[in-house]
Amino acid sequence: KQPDAIDVSITADGQVLWNKEALDDEQLKQRIAVAAVQDPVPNVRLFADKAVRYERVATVLSAAQGGGLSKIDFVTEAKPATP
Repeated sequence: KQPDAIDVSITADGQVLWNKEALDDEQLKQRIAVAAVQDPVPNVRLFADKAVRYERVATVLSAAQGGGLSKIDFVTEAKPATP
């Protein structure tokens, strides 16, 4: 069975969204703990605004990996082709 992916977004101001629901850092850790015990463990698709500080992205990655979510995909938006 293929697990559902979890979309984690980080906005320009550092706000974390879990499947479009805003969370604080403690709530994020709780969600990670719940997801990490699922079988199979879901993938995380990480979206980060280009203006977000790298330290914030690193903090979220560390929380996910430390909590047991190791399958993390970075999702970027493709730039439109220029003629």
